[in-house]
Amino acid sequence: MADRMLNRLDKQKAEQFGVEFLLKVHDDEDLCRLYALELSKRGAKVVVNDYGGDIEGKAGTITRAQSVVDEIISAGGTAVADHGDVARDAAKIVARAVTEFGRLDIVINNAGIIGKQTSHDNVDAAAFMRVLEISVLGTTMITSAAYSIMREQGFGRVVNVSSNAIYGFGAGGDCAYGASKGATYVLTRDLGRFSVRDGIKINCVMPSAASRMTEITEGTKKLTNTYFPPDGVVPFVMLLCAEECPVSGEVFSASAFHASREVLAVYPGLNAKTPEEFLDGWNQVMGQDSHSTQPYIATSTLDQVKYLIRQVYDEEMEDIAEFGLNQ
Repeated sequence: MADRMLNRLDKQKAEQFGVEFLLKVHDDEDLCRLYALELSKRGAKVVVNDYGGDIEGKAGTITRAQSVVDEIISAGGTAVADHGDVARDAAKIVARAVTEFGRLDIVINNAGIIGKQTSHDNVDAAAFMRVLEISVLGTTMITSAAYSIMREQGFGRVVNVSSNAIYGFGAGGDCAYGASKGATYVLTRDLGRFSVRDGIKINCVMPSAASRMTEITEGTKKLTNTYFPPDGVVPFVMLLCAEECPVSGEVFSASAFHASREVLAVYPGLNAKTPEEFLDGWNQVMGQDSHSTQPYIATSTLDQVKYLIRQVYDEEMEDIAEFGLNQ
């Protein structure tokens, strides 16, 4: 499969691929740098977008983006640097890719910040919103700006970036980072199920890799440096960028040259009429009793509703032609 994908991309050297990302960490094993270098190696022409900011989202310079571009060019590739803010300049960033290279086939929405990390009992609203602005709004606006171009082409690949932070660290704090990555998870699930009709596949990775962000504590720094080299994420991301990508609307953990599907699931649960009955049957609610079956993995919101009706009423719900928030 790897050889076939490589051949497919090598044959497309005339095709123009655009990749955008925001927060590129500055060490030599940086994920974003590795994505850009590998795509260039496989024939892509790359727009390297980096706001140059710090982990709180304050603006920096174009230096980091330009250093990656220089490295690509020195290796014989083609790339340009961009310094726009993904939340505020999305249309300009996407237009830059099309102006430079004629089309836009791939977007990697890697923009994200940890933020100021205020305490849970003294949340800084502006700092919290900046995290959401970059991770959630930035991902949304870049994808929105690229969508019509990809739809017209009949082809597009979008890779969003979530995090296992959505499981919760249990350490308090404002939880802005985890909340932003949870939103990215949902964005991928929802739009990725719609986009396939336009030839666009949108998926998401939850990478574990050593980076500037993982240096926030000695514990996370030691863990990621020991077990999760950044290059261990790259091969799977390349597959999600490829024409051969098998799915859309899915979320995957990717680390240490390993990938696995991440899902939301629901247990059969318990039917009861009183709080006392729910308490007495709590293990069944939690799916921890000896009679519970494997959790159900819903394919969509409607599928989850139909499963719930089966559990409560023991009947099958008819399909609904129009079911959603955007008819």
